[in-house]
Amino acid sequence: MNDRKQHVINMSHQLFIDKGFQATSIQDILDYSGISKGTFYNYFSSKSELLIALFKTIYKKMEQDRNELLIGQDPSSIEIFIKQIELQMNTNKKNKLISLFEEVLVSNDPDLKQFIKMGQLRNLHWIYMRFLEIFGENKKAYLLDCAIMFMGILHHNVKYYVMAYGSNTSTQQVVTYSVERVVNIVNEVAES
Repeated sequence: MNDRKQHVINMSHQLFIDKGFQATSIQDILDYSGISKGTFYNYFSSKSELLIALFKTIYKKMEQDRNELLIGQDPSSIEIFIKQIELQMNTNKKNKLISLFEEVLVSNDPDLKQFIKMGQLRNLHWIYMRFLEIFGENKKAYLLDCAIMFMGILHHNVKYYVMAYGSNTSTQQVVTYSVERVVNIVNEVAES
C-alpha cells in the first residue's frame, strides 16, 4: 500500500474516532487528509470501502504481532494464548474499534456487516485452532463449542468489569480469568 493511501486511512481513522463513522462525510475526509475527491475515489469506491481498508490494516498488523508471540514458544502454552488475547484486546482498545464495530452493526450497509461477520468467524476459527494446539486432538470434539463459549465469556466479562470498575480495568486480569474459566469448562466437558 502506498504512503498516501495509508495517510488517508490514518486521517480517516482519527475522524471516525472523533466524529463517528456515520457523521464523517467524504468531504470531511478530503479536507482533513488534504486530498482531492479524485484521489479519494482512486483509492476507495466509498467510505465503507475505506473503513474496511482501515480494519484490514489494523488486523493485519495485529495478526502479525500475535503470531510473533508464538515464535520459539510452545504452542500449547496457555500463557502465550493469554498474551495473544491481551494483544488483540489492546489493539481494539487502542484503535477504538469497538465503537466502530457498533456503528457498523446499526448501519444499513450489508457489505460492512458482512465484513464484520466474516471477521468474527475468522477470529472464532483462530481461537478454535489455538485450542487444538493447547488442549490437543483428543478434545477436538468439544473445542468449537468451547471457543464459542470463550468468546462470550470474554466479551461479557469485559463489559461487566468496565461497568463495575471503569476504564481502569486490567485487560490482563479479565483475559486471565476468562481463559481460566474456559480451561475448567474444557476439562469438565472432556470428563463428562
